[in-house]
Amino acid sequence: MNHSTDASAASPSALECPRCGHLVGAMADEADRRGETHGKCGECGLDIEWNTLRRTALAPPWLVEARYSPRHIVRRAFGTLVRTARPFRFWSAIELALPLSGRRLAVFIIAVLALLHGLAAAKRLLTDVPPVGGTPPAASVERAAQVGRVALALVMPLTENDGANIVYTTSRATNEIRTVPLLWESLPYLLQAAIPFRDSGVVILVQVSPGQTRAYGIWRRAGELLTPALQSASLAFVPATLLGPLTLLLLPASLRRARIRPRHFARLMAYTVALLIPLTACIFITDGFVREFKATRFIEPRFHLHPFGAFGELNPVLPLLIVAFALNAIWLTAAASRYLQLPNARGVGIACALIPLLVACLVTLSA
Repeated sequence: MNHSTDASAASPSALECPRCGHLVGAMADEADRRGETHGKCGECGLDIEWNTLRRTALAPPWLVEARYSPRHIVRRAFGTLVRTARPFRFWSAIELALPLSGRRLAVFIIAVLALLHGLAAAKRLLTDVPPVGGTPPAASVERAAQVGRVALALVMPLTENDGANIVYTTSRATNEIRTVPLLWESLPYLLQAAIPFRDSGVVILVQVSPGQTRAYGIWRRAGELLTPALQSASLAFVPATLLGPLTLLLLPASLRRARIRPRHFARLMAYTVALLIPLTACIFITDGFVREFKATRFIEPRFHLHPFGAFGELNPVLPLLIVAFALNAIWLTAAASRYLQLPNARGVGIACALIPLLVACLVTLSA
């Protein structure tokens, strides 16, 4: 269905301010008699073009909330995600009066989480794992090991087990060297390693004779996805980013008369999830730099904010803190100025980015 012609006129008495919901039909009629095209809401001060209130607010065709056929909603979700890279243009294209679509926003959030999962899996696969010592395995075993490593990284990138090591150990325990049968034998142990938050290691039990069983322990060889300090940093920056829009509620000086409606907060928080992608990419890049160019034992193991570590090296958390603040400040400034149309949008954006970051850092330091 084509929505480009959907411009049904609203009843004059039902016209309301798109930001605060105050009825402005009488003001619009009075402005028409005077020949005025713009006016301000008497409740929140929003500058309104009266003609925009007389038509149905339409979503851009690329937006995930556009009410077109649901067949292409996944494609529109990723298209929306790409356009969030230009926050000022992105928020300028969304009208305050646009109805909220919770299901479509849920699809957008799922798309972002899927992409984050893919980034974590790629980080796990790109992290070097020390080779298994001893005699080089057969080519068929090597193929099965690589398949096991990729499969485990894709299913559970947070695991500290290496899929290749599990396949190698299974081959030694069962004497199986054919690729497909070896993968089948390794599948139960790969699934054990994929169980989230598993504390115990994976053990292969092989019955060598009636009443006698031999155990093959599989050591965790992949290591943590992030170094401890950067892991603590991610636990601070991610909640601060997601909760940044709620900081608007703490700024009564700027929002005393704005009276932003709940649907605007919900939309702003849903699309703010997109910031986790560049932030996660920066965390992974920093972690790779630390692992490649520095001995991790010389990096301060805990989250800290002073410029240097215990041995004088530059604290890798500080650049991430600056990046997280810049991303949040630009995003929230764009939303405050182009979408919410608040006064002093730059100050609002900077304050809403700074407050949750400082609170998250203090909580992490005191933990």
